[in-house]
Amino acid sequence: MPQYHPKPVCQLDENGLYFGQTQADPDLLGEGWLLPARCIDTDPPELSDGQCARWNGTGWDILPDHRGQTAYRTDTGQLETVTAAGALSDGLTLIPPPTARHTWQHGAWTLTPEAQAEILEEARAERLTQAARAAQAFIDTAAGLAEVPEFEIQTWSIQAAEAAAWEADRTAATPVLDTIAAARGIGREALIKKAAKKAKAYTLLTARTAGERQRIEAQIRAAEDMAALAAVEIRYTLPEAV
Repeated sequence: MPQYHPKPVCQLDENGLYFGQTQADPDLLGEGWLLPARCIDTDPPELSDGQCARWNGTGWDILPDHRGQTAYRTDTGQLETVTAAGALSDGLTLIPPPTARHTWQHGAWTLTPEAQAEILEEARAERLTQAARAAQAFIDTAAGLAEVPEFEIQTWSIQAAEAAAWEADRTAATPVLDTIAAARGIGREALIKKAAKKAKAYTLLTARTAGERQRIEAQIRAAEDMAALAAVEIRYTLPEAV
């Protein structure tokens, strides 16, 4: 009795694409092989990553294979999942648009001058917000505002006004400073002088920081492109007297 030896053959899918290998049984009633449906008796194709093969009747056509990958419509930027083997359909690209404002032109995602201007203006606004927040954080840290309750901070302007009035006229009334001095158990005049010094230092600090912020703002508004905008340094420094 002859021995049974199945033969490896190539399996095709419904589109004629190489699917893998299976086995054909020998024809026990005659010569040859009993090929399963959509199978061909030939060597499998040699494929690299991202390739597939279609049987053309006499040989393999090697095709690009993007099935399962995400492609993008070049007219809208919308996502599509590639389902067909072969080159991408016209109007599709595997390159994602960097932003929603990019449009497909001459084989690449580009920005129109109008879109570039919009992006730059939005970036300027963001940098201005960063500069303002950084200025406030600098003042808060330098003045130690986090260590003082809000109600007490609200008395600073009154203390400063009383101290300034006393420096101009030693007979000026200083009821808030008098109350604070009594509660602390320290001399009234010593407290007034300390309050006057702190008020002047705080005014100098805020004035310098305001000036630096305004300089930074001018630089941000003058930036003509993203590189120039990124080069603007947001940094604040203490005045020498503080």
